[in-house]
Amino acid sequence: MSHPNLRTLLGALVCSALACASSPDRLRGLDRRFYQNLDNPEDKAAFLKTPPAQRQTFLKSKVVWDRWQALPETERAVATRGELKAGAHEFAAFMAWGPPADTQRESAGEREVAFHTFIRCTSGPKTGRYVQATSACDGTFNEIEVAVEGGIVTEIKLLN
Repeated sequence: MSHPNLRTLLGALVCSALACASSPDRLRGLDRRFYQNLDNPEDKAAFLKTPPAQRQTFLKSKVVWDRWQALPETERAVATRGELKAGAHEFAAFMAWGPPADTQRESAGEREVAFHTFIRCTSGPKTGRYVQATSACDGTFNEIEVAVEGGIVTEIKLLN
C-alpha cells in the first residue's frame, strides 16, 4: 500500500508529463471550448485531468464530441475562429463563445425563441474573452444577444 501523499505526487507528475491542465485558464483553443460546454463541475474536473490524447474519448462519453461532429464542417471552422453567423446551429454559438451569461425564452403560439446573452470583454486583462458576468472583465464589455429558434441562430445583435 502506497502513502497517500506519494500517490498524489506521482499523479501530479504523470499528469504534468502528459500535459494535463491544472486549471481551465491553461486550456487553449477547442479544448477550452469543450471544457466550457461540459454539463457539470465533476465532468470539468475530470476533463482537466484527462491527457490530451484521451480527451476525444472522454468528450464522446459526454456526448459533446458528437454534438461538435454533427455541425457542418463550415460551422465548425467558423466556431473554431470564435465567430458566429446567423443560420448556424445553437451549439456552434456555444463552441464559438462558451455558454451564455443569460438565457430568456419567449413563446408565441407554437413558436419558442431562446435569447442568449453573451458578454465579451473589450478592454482589460481579458480582452476578447467571453465571460459569465460583466464584473469578470475588469474593464469594458459588449453584450451580444443571439436569438435561436428551432436550434438555429436567427439573429445576432449587439446590445450596447
